[in-house]
Parts: sequence; structure tokens; C-alpha cells
Amino acid sequence: MANNNSSILHFKFDVSTFRLLGRELITDRITALFELVKNCYDANAENVEIIFENLNPISEKSRIIIKDDGLGMTFEDIRDKWMVIGTSNKRRKRITPPPYNRIVAGKKGVGRFAVDKLGGKLVMKTKKKGSSVWHCLETDWTKYSEEEDRQLSLAFEELEDKKLFTDIDNKYWAESANKDEHGTLLEITSLSDSWTENDIIRAYKELSKIVKPAFSVTYPFNIRFVVPEYSAYNNRMVESIVLAKATLSYNLKYRFDDSNKTYYQEYLVEEKGTIKIKEKPAEIFGPIGFTLYYYDQEGKKNFTKEDRIDGIKVYRDGIIATPFAEYKAKRDEQKDLFGIDKRRWSGFFEKLSTRDIIGWVDITDELNPEIKDSTNRQDFVDNREWAALKDFVINQIHQIELYLKHKKEITKKKNSEILKKADNEISDISKKIDQIKKNSFFASPEVETELDDITKRLGVIKNTVSETSKDFVQLEKDKKQQENIMFSLVSLQAYAGQISHILRTSIGTIKRSAEFIEKWIPLKQKYDKSEKHAKQVFDEMNNLSKAMNFMLSYAEDDSTFEYFGIKDAIAELFDDIYVSLFEDNGIKAEYFVEDDFELSYNKKAFQDMFGNLIDNSVKALRNIKDKRIKCTAYRNNGSLVVLFSDNGIGVPEENRDRIFDVFYTTTADLGGAGLGLYIIKSRLESIKGTITLEENEFKPTGATFKIIIPLKD
Repeated sequence: MANNNSSILHFKFDVSTFRLLGRELITDRITALFELVKNCYDANAENVEIIFENLNPISEKSRIIIKDDGLGMTFEDIRDKWMVIGTSNKRRKRITPPPYNRIVAGKKGVGRFAVDKLGGKLVMKTKKKGSSVWHCLETDWTKYSEEEDRQLSLAFEELEDKKLFTDIDNKYWAESANKDEHGTLLEITSLSDSWTENDIIRAYKELSKIVKPAFSVTYPFNIRFVVPEYSAYNNRMVESIVLAKATLSYNLKYRFDDSNKTYYQEYLVEEKGTIKIKEKPAEIFGPIGFTLYYYDQEGKKNFTKEDRIDGIKVYRDGIIATPFAEYKAKRDEQKDLFGIDKRRWSGFFEKLSTRDIIGWVDITDELNPEIKDSTNRQDFVDNREWAALKDFVINQIHQIELYLKHKKEITKKKNSEILKKADNEISDISKKIDQIKKNSFFASPEVETELDDITKRLGVIKNTVSETSKDFVQLEKDKKQQENIMFSLVSLQAYAGQISHILRTSIGTIKRSAEFIEKWIPLKQKYDKSEKHAKQVFDEMNNLSKAMNFMLSYAEDDSTFEYFGIKDAIAELFDDIYVSLFEDNGIKAEYFVEDDFELSYNKKAFQDMFGNLIDNSVKALRNIKDKRIKCTAYRNNGSLVVLFSDNGIGVPEENRDRIFDVFYTTTADLGGAGLGLYIIKSRLESIKGTITLEENEFKPTGATFKIIIPLKD
């Protein structure tokens, strides 16, 4: 029989809510910093100061302060907006108060939880102009974490005093203030990680993109870094990207036709070697602005070391959207939002990459409502409007590719014709000189000598031009052959695989025999020499096995070189292959990949290099209490740069020049064969890359290796 009793049930938030909305939703410290700075923009701030103190190594004195001169909050604002999860305030009021009238960047009401990614404790001080007090709020995320750990340690039925997220106390107090002061200050302590200079540089570069380049604002939005530990970034204003003069540039706009109430969109189309700007009704994603700059090799020389060519961004109402690419399995994610590099599978030598173009798509809340930020801040919601926008952007890039291809063909044809014409003209001149010599009956011997000399010189020039013309034709053939060779390396890999399998089988047999000899021959008898030599054979077989595995890594799993995402490859190492090793050894391993670009190489060989570095680090950390490994990857001047660091025992000064030598090892007692760094160095040299030992990021001990791999266009 049905129960007619009814009651009211309410949703409740588990104490782990802070983690789900903070460190797990925002998995990157730079993203967290970015979210908090965007809040300053939404608060009508003109000036934001980010102060980093005692960053490396971290201590009780370490802190990050974000201070702005924005509107500030009242006590009621703190209680009814800041303390309300997912508040709809910014969704209801999309325009900030006058006279700024900014379109707010935040929507979801969870950006404040980014603080938890930076540090365990937060003190916020805020006030509006005219108020006589600073409203102060302390949030100690460690209390939430401790309560979560306590609850997880008990069976659910044992939790008689289960606290919810809303049950944790947050201390509030007021401090006297000057009535003219206004704004908000966030002081973050109990930092979760140290900040190296490379981290600060990355934060600076990313925050330089928060406002669209050349965006016209009535009221400025200035960001200043204060970093006493790193003088290059101390008291430094964050400046927007400096755009060098582009080889090609286009600025596509839209217009509204009042007569038929229709928006029209400009677009590029290549026609017979020229790029024209035409117009058509706006597509389903709505009208957009699209600015695109293309740089050839000469144009790239105009960029400074701090500026990078890094593809196309999306700006909503002048402020960047989904700014960072936290790890995700798909390659065509943030940074390469539009899958520009992924297309190069279909025609490597004809496709532009994110290293050739800078651009931005201008969208607005009003005209592009279906282009929505994904909650995880990695991409946009995957709907038909976003798919259509990606197709539009790729098509515009393709028009430039068609133009460049047509231009290249014209140039080749023109140069070929010039060479042929020069060859014919030289022949004509030679004939005329011969004719002059025949008709010059009274020419002096000196004139005849000069004419003979000119004829000889013309003959040399003619031969040179003829050979150059042939070389030009041959060059085109060689280029095609080189393209084919690049995709024929599979034969070499297959050969290496076959040889390695044969040798590995033989080595395995010898190794097992040596193990038997070492174990059974002594039998309490004094066969010292036999034991010594058997052990030596066994050790050498181990070394050879490692060498064979090194060879196999070129052939195993991959029959050819492939394009693979750097982020995917490194994430697979840290999050999958070696995660158990890190856990078993109590190592805190972290990685930061600045953007998700692609590398053409053998993925297994690439990962094996880092496997060797990880193996070395594990050995170096064996007697360290707080074990840390950090890997940072980014692009710089057309190369992939990877910094791989640990806070282990480091490399003694007297060994620094020998660590890359074959069979040199200081960890023989732990199974070290002296092959790891030699293999890495050899592999990198084969692709014109380098590895060097740098000043370590972690202090006072540790080692940092810097790997540079050229990214060929």
C-alpha cells in the first residue's frame, strides 16, 4: 500500500565541495591566478597588483597577494554573493556599474574557489569607497581538507557528527579604514607549491593575453607583478603581446542590414592567386570579428624572445575566454582550440601551423550566445555552433594556404623562365660578338683580344646559367624525394626491430645461462674465477638488454614517425605509466605543458627519454624526505623546450662533464648502467636537439635538465 506521508528534502553539500570546485576543476595554478585577476576586471578595477613573496623554497612566510582598486564589497555582498556558491549575480547583471560599463568575464560564480589551487589559507579584505571599515574574511581550506580526511577514514555509519560544507566556520572581522580607499585584497598563504622563475614567466606571458591586443578601453586595466626574488619581473607591468609587422594580415568584420534585419559576415576566398574579402549572411554561430596575421620566416625574425607566435585565441567582449589548456585526451584543445596543427596529417608541407599565425576571434554575449565556455575551462561546449565556428576559422586559414601555394608555384615558374631567358640571351650576345669580330677588318689587336675575353666570359656565364637551370629542376625532384624519405623511415625502424628481437632472444639465453652458472657452480667450492666471470657476463647482459630495449623503442608500437601531442605524451607518463612508481616512492610529481602543440617523432622514443630521466630522479631522491619531480614544457623560438627537475642529491661539480658519457654511472649499486643520459643525448643529437644540465629549479639541492628539440615547420 502506498505511503501517503510526504516531506521536504533539501540538497546538501558534502565537505569535499571545496576540492571539486577548486583544485580539481582548476588543475593549473596559472589558470587559478587568471580566474582571480578576471574577477578584478569585473569589479571595475583599473589597477591590479600581484605580489609574490618567499616563493622558492616555500615556507611559512610564503604568500601571494592580489590587490585591486575596484568597487570592493559590503558586508552584504560578502554574505549574499561571495559566500553563495554559483551566485547568479554576474549572469543577471552582465554590465558592470557606470561609468565603466564593462561586460563581465565571469559567469559561473565559482572562480573564487581558484584560491584553493594556490594555497590553503585566504584572508580577504574588501571595502567600497565611502565605507569606514575594511570587511575581512578568513577562509582556511585546510579545515575543510582535514574534515574530509576525517570522514573518509570512518565508515559512513560511524559518522555521527558529519559536517557539511556549510558547517565549516569562516572568521569575519572589521578593520578601520580611510573612507577614500576602495577595492579588494586577497592574501593567500600555506602555498601548495614553490614558484620558480619559469613559473613566474609563464604567469606573466599568459596574463599578457587577458585583454585583446589593441582593444580600445575607456578605462585602463593595468596588471603589475611584484616579485622581489626574481628581479626581471619585480615591479613590472604586464604588457600585451607586441605584434610585429606581419607578412599577411586580414581583419574581417560584420555588418547589420537594417532593411532585411540580417547580419552579414566578411570572409576570405582565394581566387587565381589573390585573396579577396567577400560577404555573406552570418552563419549559425553568429557574426564575429576575425583578425589574422601570417608570418613567413623573415617575418618571424621581428619577434622578441618574450613574444611568441602561438595560434588563434577567442576573446569574448574583449576579454580572453577559456584561457588555458589543462590536460585533456583530445589534441585539438585550448591553445590550439581549432585543431590547426592536427590538420597537418593531411599535407605536412602545405599546411600552416600555430607557429605561423597569430589571430583572435571576437565574439560577444549578445551576438554569439551559443558559443559557451565549458565548465572545465578547457574548451567550449561542443555544440553545432562551436563546430561551425571551428570550420569557418580553418577554412579562412586554408584560403591563405592556397594563396601561398599559388604564389610559390608562380615564383618557381618565373625563376625557371628567367633562367631559360638568360641562357638564350647569352647565346644571342655570343653570336653578335662573333659577327662583330668577322666584320671588324680594321679592328686593332687590343680590341680583338677584348672581344675574345668577353666571349670566354660569356661562355662561363652560359655554362653557369645552364647548370643552375638544371639544378633548379633537380632541386624540385630532390624535394619530392626528401618528402618521400621522411615517410619511408619505417624501413629503418623495421630493420632495427628485427635485429633487436634477434639479439634480445640470444642475450636472454646467455643471461639465463650466466644466472645458472653464478648460482650453482660455487656450491661451497672455491670457484672464484668462475663466479667472477659469470657475474661479469650477467652484468654485461643486463647492459646489452637495456641497449636492445633502447633500439626497440624506435620500432616498438610505432612503424613510422607520427605527429603526437606533447601534452598527451607527457601526461601519459606522469598520469599513467609512472604513477604507481611515484606513489610507491612517495614522490610528488607534477608537469606543466604550456600549450598542446604537436611533434613529429617516434612517440615511444620520446617517452623513453623521459623514462630515463624519471629513473635517474627516483634514484637521486631515495634519501630525500620531501621528494619532488617537475617537468615543464613550452615553445620558444621555433623549438620545444623541456625543463626536467628533481630536488634529489644533485650532480657533484666534478661529475658534471661526464654524466653524458656512455657507461658512466654513480648508481651501479642500484642497477645503473650508465646508458640513460647517453641514450637521451644520442637521440636528441639525431634530430639536432640538445640536453644540458642547468642550475636547478629546486633549492638547495637537485638537478634540472634542459632539453631543446627543434620544431621544423
